[in-house]
Amino acid sequence: MSALATSSMPLARSPRPPRVLVVDDEESMRWFLRQGLERHGFQVETAPDADRALRLFREQPFAAAVVDVRLPGADGLHVLEGIRARETGTVVVMITAFGSIPAAVDAMRRGAHDYIAKPFEVGELAAVLERALAPRTATEPALPDVVADSPAMAAVMQQVEQVRDATVNVLITGESGTGKELVARLLHGRSARASGPFVAINCAALPEALIASELFGHEPGAFTGAVGRRTGLLVRADTGTLFLDEVGELRPESQAKLERFLQEREVVPLGGHEPTRVDVRVCAATSRDLGSYVEEGVFRRELYFRLAVVPIVVPPLRERVDDIPGLVRQALQRVGGRRRSVVEGLSVEAMSALQSYSWPGNVRELQNLIERMVVLHGDKETIEYDDLPDELRDAGRVRFVGPYGGVVEYEHAIVAFERQYLSSILQRSHGNMSEAARIAGLSRGHLHRKVKQLGIDPDAYRAK
Repeated sequence: MSALATSSMPLARSPRPPRVLVVDDEESMRWFLRQGLERHGFQVETAPDADRALRLFREQPFAAAVVDVRLPGADGLHVLEGIRARETGTVVVMITAFGSIPAAVDAMRRGAHDYIAKPFEVGELAAVLERALAPRTATEPALPDVVADSPAMAAVMQQVEQVRDATVNVLITGESGTGKELVARLLHGRSARASGPFVAINCAALPEALIASELFGHEPGAFTGAVGRRTGLLVRADTGTLFLDEVGELRPESQAKLERFLQEREVVPLGGHEPTRVDVRVCAATSRDLGSYVEEGVFRRELYFRLAVVPIVVPPLRERVDDIPGLVRQALQRVGGRRRSVVEGLSVEAMSALQSYSWPGNVRELQNLIERMVVLHGDKETIEYDDLPDELRDAGRVRFVGPYGGVVEYEHAIVAFERQYLSSILQRSHGNMSEAARIAGLSRGHLHRKVKQLGIDPDAYRAK
């Protein structure tokens, strides 16, 4: 639910548990949150009202406070203002019912880090706190483990290596769920900026009124409710990387301000006058076709060119089927360890089915599938073909033993063979369609239609 994220790492690496103050007038809710957050590694104190909360806050430091918007007497905004007035850097997350969301948004204007709407799982709240507190509670993260066994992802990794130490901005594009943020984190971790912060913001998750305040910060009195000073994400990302997820969702006013920053490299907080020079690489990502947005006048042309100095396209999973075994192993290690399952892998038939599926949800869908399989069949060492859900199992009447020994649907086998065959030719021709058509003995037009039908991107194979 969180709109903002800083480099998220396991809290177990922290030398001591972060202290969290939970403020809620319902005793059952205080007990529920205390038990749940303590299981996630936090040290928790509780308070039933604003007066008790602020008294505890004066007596001892807290890394974060979780505050219900509605409290008896003074409300949650009063608690927020009392915490912000002390300028301790405490992260404040507001709890709100659906009807109180406008009040929670107002709280964010006043300096709250985020809000979470009821009903919610404790794990959601813990994830918000972990991301917000990561710079305070964790050591430098390990590099993301990116699976790149396919030619398409190997080309992405080559681009990362080529630009990792350059100061240029990078625009990462690709369908939802392909792992664009993972590539951004790898780019940061492999760069000379790795010791600096990696700060992320989801541009689609914040109201337009908050975007400028989050990016540039604000001074007291900059707008109604701005009672304290707020440091913007651009300044917090100094010497590191700012990741703008779903940058295509920015509204025109925010686009203009971001474009000016990219030109001047100076930050002036809302209500302020003194610029701050900032050294930050901007890495943006989008699942939209920004080129079309530019032509339609929805996205500023100059901003597009400033962001896309180096474009990186993350291919959909259907174009990188060679990565699927590695992604499955990765998911099994992560999910299996957490759920204490005995699953070691998939049968040849099951793996063949996975490699023949089109994966509209990409890597995220594959990860969710593996978790579902572990939940349903965690007592088995091997996930079998018949254990797979209907959309992945054999839906046709004709089946045959494929080249890897697996029994797969005939139509799926043909599609998988064509995709693998044309991908290998495009790799050999470095994405040159004329040369690939010559090798395959096809007309150039026929090859174009076929690669489009199979969802293959020739650009992924072209020499960079």
